[in-house]
Amino acid sequence: SHISLLLLEGCTDWSVDYKRYQALLGEPVRIRCALFYGYIRANYSLAQSSGLSLMWYKSAGHGDFEEPISFDGTRMSKEEDAIWFRPAELQDEGYYSCVLRNSTYCMKVSMPLNVAENDTDVCYNSKMRSYEKAELSKSKNISCPGIEEYIQPGTEPEITWYKECKPQQWRASIETRDSLYIREVKEEDTGNYTCELQLGTFVVRKTTELSVTAPQTDKPPKILFPAEGQMTVIELAIGDPVNLTCRAFFGYSGDVSPLIYWMKADKYIEDLDDERVTIRKHLGEQEVSISLTIEALDEGDFGNYSCYVENINGRRQANIQLAKKRESLMYTVELAGGLGAILLLLIFLVTLYKCYRIEIMLFYRTHFGSEDLDGENKDYDAYLSYTKVDPDQWSQETREEERFALEILPEVLEKHYGYKLFIPDRDLIPTGTYIEDVARCVDQSKRLIIVMTPSYVVRRGWSIFELETRLRNMLVTGEIKVILIECAELRGIMNYQEVEALKHTIKMLTVIKWHGPKSNKLSSKFWKQLLYEMPFKRLEGPLTISHEQVLDVSEQGPFGELQTVSAISMATSTAMATAHPDLRSSFGTCHTQLRQQKHYYRGYDYDLPPGGTLPPLSATLGNQLGNQHTYCNIPMTLLNGQRPQGRSPRQQSMEESHAGNNAMLPLLPRETSISSVIW
Repeated sequence: SHISLLLLEGCTDWSVDYKRYQALLGEPVRIRCALFYGYIRANYSLAQSSGLSLMWYKSAGHGDFEEPISFDGTRMSKEEDAIWFRPAELQDEGYYSCVLRNSTYCMKVSMPLNVAENDTDVCYNSKMRSYEKAELSKSKNISCPGIEEYIQPGTEPEITWYKECKPQQWRASIETRDSLYIREVKEEDTGNYTCELQLGTFVVRKTTELSVTAPQTDKPPKILFPAEGQMTVIELAIGDPVNLTCRAFFGYSGDVSPLIYWMKADKYIEDLDDERVTIRKHLGEQEVSISLTIEALDEGDFGNYSCYVENINGRRQANIQLAKKRESLMYTVELAGGLGAILLLLIFLVTLYKCYRIEIMLFYRTHFGSEDLDGENKDYDAYLSYTKVDPDQWSQETREEERFALEILPEVLEKHYGYKLFIPDRDLIPTGTYIEDVARCVDQSKRLIIVMTPSYVVRRGWSIFELETRLRNMLVTGEIKVILIECAELRGIMNYQEVEALKHTIKMLTVIKWHGPKSNKLSSKFWKQLLYEMPFKRLEGPLTISHEQVLDVSEQGPFGELQTVSAISMATSTAMATAHPDLRSSFGTCHTQLRQQKHYYRGYDYDLPPGGTLPPLSATLGNQLGNQHTYCNIPMTLLNGQRPQGRSPRQQSMEESHAGNNAMLPLLPRETSISSVIW
């Protein structure tokens, strides 16, 4: 030892080399003499040929006593300019000095070696990891640190890569060879990557911790609170506590610390310690808050405060003004004024809705509504129930009501608004008894419109809805919505009390008043209310109506041909069949097809025997009915004495073969009590 000290005296000492050797317990490690790799211009072979000798010493710490190393040639051996440990043990930790000298020359340098065990349940020691950073969406190459110490020149190493000490199914954008290359970094790539090299019977592992960050910002910080570009005013009273917090987003600025501070006017507030600054990080991006707390405000604390934030790209500021709270009376007046304005606005909106509710709902339904799904499988929009009175029987007092019920109402709803109405004396195709037919047709309608004229009340036109159980149930249960149009003042008319009782029976009822000719205008309240109660129907194209006759001869309904036929002309088909056995009614003919034939009347065709004639109609009616009006429909061409030409014998035989099924049934006694002019 004394000789060693003498040998080392006079040497040029380069102290401790920058490179630190690290090894895990049980792994091999090689320490090279740093003199040949940065201190002298000679390699080991040249130095040896020049007569220089290389000696190794070990010390527990830098500056401690150094003693020469004796090599056993197995676990620890000297190989040229390096020392090999196969494997390293914990007691190998320390400082290793290499000395190159001869009788006139001496130079030395020390290299530290750390040996440690793996952390629990992992394949690395957290203090011996390398550290790398990668930015999102960019590429990153992770090398196996220090692996060049173990690779022979000219050989291709076989390196296996692990993440968190586990084998991985690497995605296509990651390549693994002697280094690990990530083509596009993702947030999930954060973690510990371990490279493993097989060296004979030993294994060398090196671990790198990768941190993924956001791309480095090129913008100044953004102040989140208070708002930039405006003055935030806070009203407080003397003695109140206050806490002003400034929050800013800095993004990722590398290792540069964020700069944030408060100023009052032009004075920097210096007494803010680090505890008042909080930093939240994600992917390297930083959101920083700084708080300014005043326990109790005094007069000098009121004024303007500015928060400043800075990075290498610029500076931003935001301002807060602490102001004295105003008198409570002024605040109360402002509050009362605001509440009063809100109340007046609410009253105005409620009044507007009350007065124009229907107009508002119609506007909304027209522009934003959709077709009613309720009753979408029904054929008609409404069934029209009214009392048919011939024009020559209209009284001076009720003329306008009857004209409205029989002409104006159906014409406007169908021709102007595009609704499909079921008008009994126009559309009813007999298939059974009268009451059954009415019930069937009402069931196929989305609405039931009852036109309550004086004639309708006097003749008790609603009786049919009380006689037929199905119809009564539809009204009582609300299965159909009823629109009752009152055309006149009905209180003094006979049977009016029954009308009031009927209203209480109907579950879904809307009563609309018709106020005479002024209600006939399309802009009147009457039509708006009626449209509101009808099913919503989006028109395919504009419909127009004029004061001229707008229906052709096959579409004139209750105010066309039928008005020229008196009530006594509506004789039963049973009576006609008795007088003329060859007269047949056919109910199976398609309704749409029938309406296109000028010599048909709503569901009947007829056949007369060759040369057949009809007896006087009055005689037939008188003999069969005893002057009692009975439900039936008679073709208009038949009443005029016409008959179709060109009927083939085959057509006649086909009609006769169905005569038994198509003949009309006699009416029941309770049905004959209903006037045929009530629909």
